[in-house]
Amino acid sequence: MIRESINTIFIIIGILLILNHIFLQSILVDAVKFDPVPFDKIPIANINSENDEYKVGADFSVDYGDEPVIKRSNDSIRADNMTLHKQDKDLSLNLECDSNDICGTSLAPSYITIYLVNSSISDEQIVNDSVPNLELGYNDCGIETVKKCAHFDFSIPPNVTVQNYSIVLDMSFDEAQWMFINPVSILN
Repeated sequence: MIRESINTIFIIIGILLILNHIFLQSILVDAVKFDPVPFDKIPIANINSENDEYKVGADFSVDYGDEPVIKRSNDSIRADNMTLHKQDKDLSLNLECDSNDICGTSLAPSYITIYLVNSSISDEQIVNDSVPNLELGYNDCGIETVKKCAHFDFSIPPNVTVQNYSIVLDMSFDEAQWMFINPVSILN
């Protein structure tokens, strides 16, 4: 009698575990992939020096959502002749906004960083954030819009080696990121 009761209890527990597993699988939702911001909605970045203004388009739009999605632009605007001087005290960043992009809205990034990486490092390594870099400027955005947050001055540290680099503008949002990567020559 006791043995039959124990067997019955094990059978009931087994059935409940199987039903619980089936129930949990029926309510689980697969990870959702969200599309990153389209490139025609991302504003153009302007990097200004004492002598020139360089326009650069976003190279990568990333959405981290439930499952990361990284999109690369096939026709990003590039400033292949970008040259910055170490003694230049008037380096600045701002965004060129138009009616197609979302820079005039309340879209607020977490932070914006501008930095240099060695020119031999691939764009894919840069976007995967696995490379050493030399920060030129950083802005913690707080509650500012992307247009206001991206308007700041930066400088080239005097100890930077004169050579070719990639200059990277990283706009990081809560669950998204825009990356602008452009070749640059640093001169004295």
